Amino acid sequence: MKRSRLLSMLLIAAMLLTALTPAAAQALEAADSTVTAIVPDAGDGVALEYDEADFSIRTTEFYGLIKSEENKTLVMTARFDEGWTYCADFSNFFRGYENVTETANADGSVTFEKTIARGEMFAKDDLVTIGVYASAAELPKLEIQAEVPFSQIGKEEYVAAEYTLTLGTKQFASGDYSGTGEIKGRGNTSWGQPKKPYSIKLEKKASLLDIPKTKKYAIIPGYSDDSMVRNYMTYKASLQLAGIDYVPKCEFVEVYLNGTYNGIYLLVERVSIESNKIDIEEATAEELTGGYLIEKDIDGKIDFSVDQWFNCPYWANQSHDYFVLKEPEPEEAELKEQMLAYLEDYMQSVHNAITGSGSEPYTKYVDVDSWADFMIIQEIAKNIDGNLKTSCYLEKRAQDDKLYLTAPWDFDLAYGSPDCTWNNADWTHNDYYDCPGAQDPADFMVINSSCPWFDHLYDDYEEFRSTLIERYRGYRESMIPDMLRIMNRGTAYIANAMPRDEGKWGVRFEAGVEQLHSWFVSRIEWLDSQWGEPGKDIDLDYALNTEGGHLSFTSNGNYPFSGTVKDGRVAAVSGNAGHDSSNSTLTLTLDMEAGQTLAFDYKISSESGYDKLKFSVNGSQTLEQSGERDWTTYTYTADSAGSYTFVWKYEKDYSYAAGSDCVWIDEVIWSGDTAGLPGDVDGNGVVDSQDALLTLRFALGIIDSLPVERNADVSGDGVIDSQDALIILRMALGIIG
Repeated sequence: MKRSRLLSMLLIAAMLLTALTPAAAQALEAADSTVTAIVPDAGDGVALEYDEADFSIRTTEFYGLIKSEENKTLVMTARFDEGWTYCADFSNFFRGYENVTETANADGSVTFEKTIARGEMFAKDDLVTIGVYASAAELPKLEIQAEVPFSQIGKEEYVAAEYTLTLGTKQFASGDYSGTGEIKGRGNTSWGQPKKPYSIKLEKKASLLDIPKTKKYAIIPGYSDDSMVRNYMTYKASLQLAGIDYVPKCEFVEVYLNGTYNGIYLLVERVSIESNKIDIEEATAEELTGGYLIEKDIDGKIDFSVDQWFNCPYWANQSHDYFVLKEPEPEEAELKEQMLAYLEDYMQSVHNAITGSGSEPYTKYVDVDSWADFMIIQEIAKNIDGNLKTSCYLEKRAQDDKLYLTAPWDFDLAYGSPDCTWNNADWTHNDYYDCPGAQDPADFMVINSSCPWFDHLYDDYEEFRSTLIERYRGYRESMIPDMLRIMNRGTAYIANAMPRDEGKWGVRFEAGVEQLHSWFVSRIEWLDSQWGEPGKDIDLDYALNTEGGHLSFTSNGNYPFSGTVKDGRVAAVSGNAGHDSSNSTLTLTLDMEAGQTLAFDYKISSESGYDKLKFSVNGSQTLEQSGERDWTTYTYTADSAGSYTFVWKYEKDYSYAAGSDCVWIDEVIWSGDTAGLPGDVDGNGVVDSQDALLTLRFALGIIDSLPVERNADVSGDGVIDSQDALIILRMALGIIG
């Protein structure tokens, strides 16, 4: 064993000490790097011209970031079809990174250029969501002429109406439309808002804006959504959910009611049993165990004199929980009673199996794939109603005991909506403490005691939880980045039409999109911390130091700071998010000369005025911040020589949290830090093959110490190993900087 180990060491040492030919150097590079192909997304009306070879970059993965291993310049030109204009606000060509230029050309095209430096790091999502998007000169126009003033239209009775749909800049194969039908109001909270939603029933089935033929449509106003895309991006992205068979199709329209402009709406097909929607065989008097479409609902949103309601086997929300049978709708009262009685017994069996209070396994009644996917999309959105409270659809199929979740619906108040200021906590009917607010990006919204079914499945059944996490990791590489692309694509598409809607309804469109984007990124970061692939722990000193820095930090207590990745950089994050009446503290002590400086970057996302970042020097506080603040640099200058103790503290009060509920610290640099050069383990001021050999010998245990040991861990993983020796060799050869 010793002989084998020594032989391996000698072979590696020989490689390290031998001058490499260019071909050998290339082979060494290929051993730990890969080629990342950047494929920019082109929105409607956009054509992109670029050299694919130039957009393929040799990279390595570094703490979940993508690190370029070469210098490269990327050039791309975007051309726009007639009626489409470049939308800079919602396009993304290395947004937020340095060395980026955009040039407007005389022919209306735009040329983008990005110079990438060897060693530059990028967040994965930033690379896969690069795209150029355009705004349409005109959106489709839907004119609805009702036989009465719209102020007289209610939710109970349909009113005769005529419909005219005219295409805008974007073309659809279904073309323009003109026809008759009926219209009535819809919604619960949304019906009480000034910009109202409506249900449409056409006289004959028709395809509008390429939505599959149906009579049943709705126009959704999104009055609570300043970004206007919460429903749009969810429906579009959810088509990628492999476990859910049906997702509503939708498109934007500008709506005119009896000749008066009423703003931008989302035209969407209504959820129903149809061959091109939920294709199941409806239950009958002869076959009560047949197919049913069911909506989960609560007291206060049910018309008990009209709706086909039946009892829910639990009461976990603030209002009493019920189910509503949507279809079939039998005319015979006796048959309806039989169906409702059957479904009530059936749901009790589902409940008993999931909660373990019966003898049957939950797998008899739960379709794992659809339930896991439904829970994932609801948690991504942190949808206040997605805990099987309301607007949640289930289907029971013929000759099948399983219950399927389907048709994700109603996300106006999701994704941290500023209008959603409540939670599902209730002292009487659930565990009040595990039901979070809707605006904080942290915590599970639907996997808690407000939904016993989801809570039991996730907490009690390891195989279900593992399936959910595995599916999330798959969607993390596909659907979730696409949600960012859809967000940008959709907001760019409607941007030219938004001033009309803003003028009528006071929408704050750009601010709404910015808030949605920021919240979404923070939400995915939190979900990654729960369900993502486990990553290598990031050394705290590495996370805090600037490149080449050698400062040594301490962070103890119940909630220490830890290394993380944030906004494409490796940084440190406070550890007490969600823990009331707590502190997370970071400390650094230095001997400084007069005039020397200590500088650092910080970012905070917290409850404004209450949960605060406090920075002190020798016990005297010099900085206090709270609320939402992007990366900012702070510099302290020593007024005399002496010992200085610096303390960063994220201090939470006794209740409530907002934002990400934490602070990030990065790029801490002391002007007097001259301790050495990364890779220079012998301390001679030069990184050469001797440094690589020393590091290898230390890693193999041949020597017990290094002249400057802290310069050897160039990978920043807190361990000195052969990988560090290989990196130092590459540095010595000039392969990497």
